[in-house]
Amino acid sequence: MGQDSLLTQKKFIEGFLGRQFAHLSAFTFANIFIWSDFFGFRFEVINNFLCVFADHSSGTFLYLPPLGKITDKMLFCSTIAECFEKMEAVNRGNDVSRVENMDQSRLGFVSGSSGMSSYRKSYDICYFREDMAGLKGNDFKSKRSSYNYFVKNYRHFFQPFTTSMREDCCRLYDRWAENRLSKYQKDIYAQLIHENRIVHRLAMEYQKQLGLVGRVVEVDGKIAGYTFGLPVHPDVFCVLFEIVDLTINGLGVYIFKTFCDDPQLKPYSLINVMDDFEMDNIKEIKESFHPVLLVPSYTVTQK
Repeated sequence: MGQDSLLTQKKFIEGFLGRQFAHLSAFTFANIFIWSDFFGFRFEVINNFLCVFADHSSGTFLYLPPLGKITDKMLFCSTIAECFEKMEAVNRGNDVSRVENMDQSRLGFVSGSSGMSSYRKSYDICYFREDMAGLKGNDFKSKRSSYNYFVKNYRHFFQPFTTSMREDCCRLYDRWAENRLSKYQKDIYAQLIHENRIVHRLAMEYQKQLGLVGRVVEVDGKIAGYTFGLPVHPDVFCVLFEIVDLTINGLGVYIFKTFCDDPQLKPYSLINVMDDFEMDNIKEIKESFHPVLLVPSYTVTQK
């Protein structure tokens, strides 16, 4: 399904997503859309649940658990079982069939079901927004120092993203990627960087249609950082991604703190920065801001 065709289904899909009240970043239309260059998404209503199938060269899997109000545990489980039948008809035992991004509440309905098993895949990491906006107290002493150094030593300007900035942001991403790849040699990290370049460009191209909040930082008149996010829950705002010029001291802390203090984010009490992608360096950075909530995400498979 092409991006323009996918956009025509945005209202329909968000109608189901809006009933979930999930904290996981995966439960947004934008999260589906920005990965549409890598997966062919198909949507099927089964037993009044919306089932989001993702097709890939390796096979088909369920991108999210069936979406809808769960009034009957057995009906929810039978819907998942029917999805597995549909996936197996395509995958034919190649171990691709699975349900991704199962949150804790829905896992409770599946636990104990015969024929299904699960494992925790990752955590979404959350902070109190006011803590990030203020960076007060001993826990954030080093972060305040980095922030103050940047503010004192660089001529900077924090402003909303516009489409005219897209190419400059993409060039910044390439410089950032070159720096990261020179330090981290894992194949999975290189793949992650390659994929996210495409994801970031797509998010910037369709920012308004997706309802993304985008901000950039200019240093000495040039774009040196950008960040994008969106609400995932009435009380939770997700920072989808953040890229900065790594040669500018304190810029990473500055853009995150300032974004969390942005007027558009003030209605939200929690900031979700997604998972650590199983990368030690990313995990270290995200843990250094002292998370207050870890939201588990599970994968469900057939036994």
